[in-house]
Amino acid sequence: MRSTRAAAKGSRAEIAEITGFLADPHICGVLVIGASGMGKTTIINGVAANLDPDVPVFRFRGSNLIASRKLGIFEVLLSCEGEQADEIASGAALSVMSRIFEREQSPVVLIDNADRVDEHSLSIISQLASAGRIRLVAAAETIRPPIDLLAALWTAGRIVRTDLEGLDEDAIAAIARETGGELDDRTIADYRQKSQGNPRMLRKLIVGAAASASSRRGADHRALWNVRPEQKRILEMIAMAGALPYEALRTLCEPEVLDNLVEGGIINITRGRYAEVSVVEPAVAQSLRDGVQPSHSLQLLRDITPVLETTPLVGAALFGQVRWTQNWGVPVDEVKVLGAAMWANERGDFAAAIELLRHSNSDDPEIYLELARGERGRGDSVEAEHIVDRLISSPQVGEGSDRYLSRLACIELRLTDPREPRTLRTEWIRERLRSPVDTGRLDVTRAQFDVRGGRLDEGRKLAERVFRNRSCLPRHRQRACSLLGQVEIMCGRIERGLEYLTQAEMMFALPDTTSFEVEDSVPQIFIGFYLAGDWDRARTTARRIVEVQPGSVPVTALVDLWTGHFTRARQTLSKAVAKGSQRGDGREIVQAALHLAEGLLQMRETSSRRTSTASADDRIARFRRHEPDSGKTVGGTTGPVHGLPNADYDWCQDYLADLLELQAHALRNPAKLADDLHRLGTEAEERGAHTLAVFAWMEASRHGSTAAQRSLPDAAEKVDGNLGRLATAVAKIRPGDDDEAVIAAADEALKFGAIVMCADLARSARDRAVQNNNPTAIKQARMLLDSSLRTITFDAGGADLSAILTTIEKQLVNGVAEGASNSELGDRLHLSVRTVEWHLGRLYRRLHVRDRQELKVIARSLA
Repeated sequence: MRSTRAAAKGSRAEIAEITGFLADPHICGVLVIGASGMGKTTIINGVAANLDPDVPVFRFRGSNLIASRKLGIFEVLLSCEGEQADEIASGAALSVMSRIFEREQSPVVLIDNADRVDEHSLSIISQLASAGRIRLVAAAETIRPPIDLLAALWTAGRIVRTDLEGLDEDAIAAIARETGGELDDRTIADYRQKSQGNPRMLRKLIVGAAASASSRRGADHRALWNVRPEQKRILEMIAMAGALPYEALRTLCEPEVLDNLVEGGIINITRGRYAEVSVVEPAVAQSLRDGVQPSHSLQLLRDITPVLETTPLVGAALFGQVRWTQNWGVPVDEVKVLGAAMWANERGDFAAAIELLRHSNSDDPEIYLELARGERGRGDSVEAEHIVDRLISSPQVGEGSDRYLSRLACIELRLTDPREPRTLRTEWIRERLRSPVDTGRLDVTRAQFDVRGGRLDEGRKLAERVFRNRSCLPRHRQRACSLLGQVEIMCGRIERGLEYLTQAEMMFALPDTTSFEVEDSVPQIFIGFYLAGDWDRARTTARRIVEVQPGSVPVTALVDLWTGHFTRARQTLSKAVAKGSQRGDGREIVQAALHLAEGLLQMRETSSRRTSTASADDRIARFRRHEPDSGKTVGGTTGPVHGLPNADYDWCQDYLADLLELQAHALRNPAKLADDLHRLGTEAEERGAHTLAVFAWMEASRHGSTAAQRSLPDAAEKVDGNLGRLATAVAKIRPGDDDEAVIAAADEALKFGAIVMCADLARSARDRAVQNNNPTAIKQARMLLDSSLRTITFDAGGADLSAILTTIEKQLVNGVAEGASNSELGDRLHLSVRTVEWHLGRLYRRLHVRDRQELKVIARSLA
């Protein structure tokens, strides 16, 4: 089903990645997780085809027929050894299987449909994989018993887990073209949301139930083969609604019916007071919905409605009942519609919430306010602005509840350019509010508004007031905590800011957290870690941004630019620019980062300009005029109107885009751009953003700006943490000084992870030391330079030694990795010890290593 080029390319990448994992001696296997139709079998087959022909391979496949049979997948192998699977004890079976696999010398074991394999078989597999006697590739739909036996190896770090990603927008559009139709961007996004990127479900949505009728006997029905008629009726109800209350289903069937479906892994029952029942696999639920005829669907709704009327409905159950009822044109109470839409918006399913609200045909302001929230979440800020304008202009606006007014003011804050606070029309609402819940919601949103507009001190005070007030809701305090962490780091109080960010991450586990808080806070947490130089946690947070915001800026590339992986950064950024999914400041920071990556790779500047909507020179000219990138005139008297994309403006993002662009131009003409970098840092210093000022002034100081060299020491004292130590070291560099200051700064840059800065400083220190004839300084500088150049050389996922080295050099590297001495290497290659030493010295220089130990580490990591 993954017939598009994008899907095939993704499969090839996953196959290559898994094959590489199997070659790692420290990893004993790979666990592939993906829903039915995501291409797990294709990947299993591809891995088998990619293995060396001499590698022994055992292939097993689970099914519903053998899932309940003890040692079902090993029946043939055990019978060949004279044992019966149903009679042999588990311990004896482990010994027999261990002997079989040992005869093949660490074979590769492939298991498809591992979630349909009995627990005795998987227990043996997990023990053998943990002992390193087999290398395992197991594919399953979800982590549930008995797969938890293999998942324990994953949590212990013994095997790697690969979750198959769904199709992106380009692949969905390609599938639509294959079926003879063109889809607009909004329809594509809606299909991706409903199908979760699953190719099989996507085709059913595009082609329709009639065209997919012939495929209903496919893999989706494997889980339903053993379902009895009375169970199928319950399953159809659950699938049509999406989720139903457990208490309601208990009145329609015996508890044993539900228990059997749970044991079969078909449905899931949540815990708690309002327990909900849902189908585990979305593909199975879609198959059930496709098989229900309209008349039968109406009868199911009539059967379940009287029960639901007497059962408290919340969350997914409420949403499912409202949507199912509306689909038949039956009016639904406004309170239920609002509750269902709010739940969908909280989960980020804006399209579904909008559909419910528009079908309600209600004039209730609460309905329209929630509709504005959904439209903004989906990206239609203009429509959201029109709705909010009508609500604010309504004569009855002052009659709304405190909760309604608080949410109305919050939506207006999100739709207004943060540089234009005077255009706000709902500031009077703050004086009306009395409940800490409502004031907390509004205050933390206003704090974010101020920070995005560059008013850091005002935003910090508001956020701290919410965070310290324990009467506010935990989710509002979580948003305030993450914002406080970002602002504290921007202002130089990095250690305190990291504590806030750590606490904000832990607060995600609180029970009332929704997708709104996650989507709101994760970018702030990333910026905090990024500015603090905590690269590992920044990368982890960046991956989470992609999960909650699929079309977001590829911020991992910003980390790669600092840590020396600019080849990988360029690859990531080039894809983002070609895709063209970023808007506003997101696009600018992507293009600025791409320009810097290309400059670091000594590429022609024109390749960056061809993909840019505005050249870098125009951007620098704008910066020099001190004009905000908005609808302002040169005089700065009129600002942008409501609803423009500038409502998403963020001063910090704009500053970082300017910094990246100036850094890129400074690679070719540092003296010319040094003063511009100093002025950029001065802007941040005036706002109290000492950390951002330090970043700009370090660059300006290294490029020869005397003003930056005077300003940097005072600013460095206001910044703590690793960045403060690096800034202090750079501030001590003076023209004509001895080599020690430059070497100390290069060492701090290496500790901070600023690989490119370390290489520049170390190269400068080496040149100075050579001029001063200082052997000790030359050695120290070369050591730092080699360390940084080694990282740069082996970026973009690792270099291919087979393409870099000659045959004899490969043999030498392999020998060093095995621990052979120079004399042993000479005996192997029929060379003298002196010739071996000459070759090794040449290898050290080419690979930027200092000794055999570093060469051994590289050889093993790139094997």
